[in-house]
Amino acid sequence: MVKVQDILNKIEDFAPLSIKMEGDPSGFQMGDRQKEVKTVMTTLDVRPKVVQEAIDNKVDLILAHHPIMFHPARNLDLASPQNQMYRDLLANNIAVNASHTNLDKAHGGMNDWLMERLRENVEIKTSGYLDPDDDYSIGRVGVLAEEMDLLDFAKKVRDTFKLQNLRYVKSERGQKVKRVALIGGDAGKFYPEVIKANADTFITGDVYYHTAHDMMSNGLNVIDPGHHIEAIFIEKMAHKLSDWSNDYHWDLNIIQSQVNTEPYNFI
Repeated sequence: MVKVQDILNKIEDFAPLSIKMEGDPSGFQMGDRQKEVKTVMTTLDVRPKVVQEAIDNKVDLILAHHPIMFHPARNLDLASPQNQMYRDLLANNIAVNASHTNLDKAHGGMNDWLMERLRENVEIKTSGYLDPDDDYSIGRVGVLAEEMDLLDFAKKVRDTFKLQNLRYVKSERGQKVKRVALIGGDAGKFYPEVIKANADTFITGDVYYHTAHDMMSNGLNVIDPGHHIEAIFIEKMAHKLSDWSNDYHWDLNIIQSQVNTEPYNFI
């Protein structure tokens, strides 16, 4: 018999909470740590449709990348869809755990997954940490085998992550792409570290308008594929869980959420 806490222990070994970014609410979100687990579901986000999917599939534990509780609830008024979601999870005895910035920084975690996926379409000669002096640097840097025009590289990123479109910012220096930094999610604030790492191009999501100006004037190309490319978590964490299940003889039914939590539409 495997309990919620048994799975949390393996996640903690893989992506320790001690390495998460300050203020990030990663970790166990709600539920009973001692509950027996038969069915686990992986998801990028915990949203009402995801919760209903979990209820329909009799899920015992949801493993998410994004925390369900970024901010404390001010009340438990069920007129709020967020509060209804909390009620439905508790009423159906579904536990929730989020592995957010601890997974972003972990060896073999989110940013390694994204860099590996990029390598499927782009020949990258070498790769390593954004900050080589930090064993748990949040970003990754890859050096292309050959430099590329920015537009051609942006198209490669778009196709790699199967996107309808993406945004990009051309450096005022007009340089080609050779040394690329990558941080999944919303990481525009790290651009000074990217420049310090001598990257000419930065891949990250949700780039703020004025920050884009600063990046451009500081000689940095930027490719913004959005936040949702982190949905790679669904597949990769399911595979990780399957490996643990085999290693420890857990009898688990592992489900990958089929709900698309991308909030944006494009025309």
